[in-house]
Amino acid sequence: MANTTSTRRTFLLTTIAAATATPTLIAEGFQTDEAEAVKTFLRKWDEAWAKHDALAIAGLHRDDAVTVNRFGTVVRGRTDLEKALGFLHGTGGPFHNSVFPPLRLLIQRMVAPGVQVVQAKWQNPVMKPDGKIDPASINDMIVTFVLLKGASGWLASEVNLVNVEKMDLPFSNPGQKPA
Repeated sequence: MANTTSTRRTFLLTTIAAATATPTLIAEGFQTDEAEAVKTFLRKWDEAWAKHDALAIAGLHRDDAVTVNRFGTVVRGRTDLEKALGFLHGTGGPFHNSVFPPLRLLIQRMVAPGVQVVQAKWQNPVMKPDGKIDPASINDMIVTFVLLKGASGWLASEVNLVNVEKMDLPFSNPGQKPA
């Protein structure tokens, strides 16, 4: 049976392989308005992070949303997410002066009516064990969103942020053959 680390690594490597094969994968059959709605969601996410606006970031989540950050911390519910983001982005918080490049859509899939899974490439500054940011170093990341369509549009129900562990693998590099 696979352990959590190997399962997570397999998911990541599969996502990375798909991302390197095609710059942007959007499922066929998507309605233009659905594809545009996800782009709007990602743009709002980028804008809120750029402004360090914890309330705006949390406002992109459902009340019962669950977020797992890149360090494995689980945050349940929008209220707790607002508190966590308020600390991270607030004066003196580790992200207070950080710059975040925009998300880049990798994969968008409608998995059920009103339910989309979206993976995006992102970068965040490296956080050292003491909780301080190293502004000279960046972590490449994959963010997975489970978005649910509601009366106010698409909101995140689940968010999983993971650092990308780069590996040279046969299926991720053109021309490379397995042993």
